[in-house]
Amino acid sequence: MVVHRSKVLKDLIEEFKELDIPSCSYHLNVVIFNERGEVEDGRGLGVVREIMTMFWQQFFMSLSTGATEKVPSVRHDYQHQEWKAIGKILVYGYREIKYFPVTLSGVFIGSCLFEESAISDSFLREAFYLYIGKDEAETLKNCSEGELDANDDEVLEVLSGYKCYQNPTKENVGLIITQLAHQELVQKPKYISNCWKPIISSLKSFPQFQSLDCMKEMYEAKKPSARKVVKLLSANPQNDSERNSFDHLKRYIKSLGDVALKAFLQFTTGSDVITVTEITVSFNSL
Repeated sequence: MVVHRSKVLKDLIEEFKELDIPSCSYHLNVVIFNERGEVEDGRGLGVVREIMTMFWQQFFMSLSTGATEKVPSVRHDYQHQEWKAIGKILVYGYREIKYFPVTLSGVFIGSCLFEESAISDSFLREAFYLYIGKDEAETLKNCSEGELDANDDEVLEVLSGYKCYQNPTKENVGLIITQLAHQELVQKPKYISNCWKPIISSLKSFPQFQSLDCMKEMYEAKKPSARKVVKLLSANPQNDSERNSFDHLKRYIKSLGDVALKAFLQFTTGSDVITVTEITVSFNSL
């Protein structure tokens, strides 16, 4: 499979349109062309992880809405075949290299895999707070906890931004937030979830997708944190210099913010989510 680094999104969609996923299993040999039109040397699972990561990064920039967690958004130039291909890419990534784009809203994925009745109101609200901006989420949380009046201007501004047609009160603001969450995370991307359902339902053969709770655990396990990345490091320092170097690496990782930590993980594994069981550290003398 030939992929151009500058147009990973388009290339993968076109390639996966022709693949019979999930019925057939494929082990793809990916060849990357760089921006200068030259073939890159890399091959193997690391390259596949990098391509999957780049695909979903480009996807979230151009085909989704949301803040921390995102949902796919319809576009006139993306029809049934394009969305089916993206669903195939999602399945292939998890089936072959355990890559799953945890930036995709858990509620949205849950609506593709399970009955809506399985999605609790608390899960809807929790996912909605990750979908909207941090300031908006804080405003709604304060209101639902009684720290902010339901008719406060900040609350009304947030609710009106999502086309709320009810007058909020202390008694109904929790219900309104749940309804808006359902509107944004389930109803709006419904066409896309209908395209994906027949394809990604195959993921339920994995224990991580057999229930909503299992899926939530998978999401949490995939999200990188400094503690998780440090635990992945596998090293065998032989002297004080190597031990000091290894300690410095661990301190460095612990100092990274979320964005830098994802970049470090992608640099070392090819993936911006946790897909490996260990990262081997070797030492070289200068």
